[in-house]
Amino acid sequence: LPIAAGENLRSVWDFRHLIASGGVTFPEPDATNCGGVTAFMKIAHLAEAFNLPVTSHGAHDLTVHLLAGVPNRSYLEAHGFGLDRYIADPLEIREGMAIAPERPGHGIRFDWAGLEKIRA
Repeated sequence: LPIAAGENLRSVWDFRHLIASGGVTFPEPDATNCGGVTAFMKIAHLAEAFNLPVTSHGAHDLTVHLLAGVPNRSYLEAHGFGLDRYIADPLEIREGMAIAPERPGHGIRFDWAGLEKIRA
């Protein structure tokens, strides 16, 4: 039975233990939990060294770029928390495939006017 796990792990070291012990089929780092972009990429490459595909958890507008940058990518977890209305160009899914924007960096541009309306 394939197992995706790791969304709550906090470090590359945690993933090293999970992967090396054979406890996961799809390592699933969350860039907002595991240490950011650099840690996410290290985890993806660690998974590749064990011949495992990497998937993602959360922050799909960011992780679409990270997965696009690794050869062992598999699934992108996309969710609808209502945040798309505050992003100028939300994640595009075409024919079941997530399209990574070609803008530099993480590519996320916020709708600051929309966010201003809900500022506390």
